[in-house]
Amino acid sequence: MGQDEICGLEQWPDTLACITGGIGSGKSVISQVLRLRGFDVYDCDSRAKQLMETDEKLRHELEKLAGSEIYFPDGTLDRKRLASLIFYSNTLRVQVNRLVHKTVRDDIVCWRGGNHADRRLFVETAIPAASGLMAMVDRIWEVVAPESLRLTRACRRDSASEEAVLSRMQAQRSEFSSLPPDITDRIINDGKTPVLTQIDNLLKIL
Repeated sequence: MGQDEICGLEQWPDTLACITGGIGSGKSVISQVLRLRGFDVYDCDSRAKQLMETDEKLRHELEKLAGSEIYFPDGTLDRKRLASLIFYSNTLRVQVNRLVHKTVRDDIVCWRGGNHADRRLFVETAIPAASGLMAMVDRIWEVVAPESLRLTRACRRDSASEEAVLSRMQAQRSEFSSLPPDITDRIINDGKTPVLTQIDNLLKIL
């Protein structure tokens, strides 16, 4: 039995679009605009953090991989400890990511089958390829901006050094080079091109 059947969903009655983009591109801004307009947007990053603490099956599997010490007595995840373990073991990092990505995908299936005001739904993620979400969505909205502007935004937002942000940018490049062109649209968020007009135009074709 597939996850869609488990969640009582025999077929997709909606359109699911992925909002993505590199660090500092402004994808969260696009998501917020959509929420203000009444659309439902699933934030993969924040939801993954929740599931790592609330999903019993995922917690059990993570403890098997990294030890029960990765959780505090109150049930919250010791993120620093897990990050430290992952830093020294690429194998563990891959295994943890695989578990979390699968749990998020299953959660999206159930979320997608719920009640929504508008059947045009959105998921926001910085890793559409690594997460496996590209195979689940109907359209992809890639938010883009000049690298210099992205660098400035990210450094200011995260209080990070230019070196650290540039390293993250480099690590992300493969995520967006593999986006399928036939279902990918771009939103230019350079501070000059009207973003709302672009969103309106893309909504019309969803």
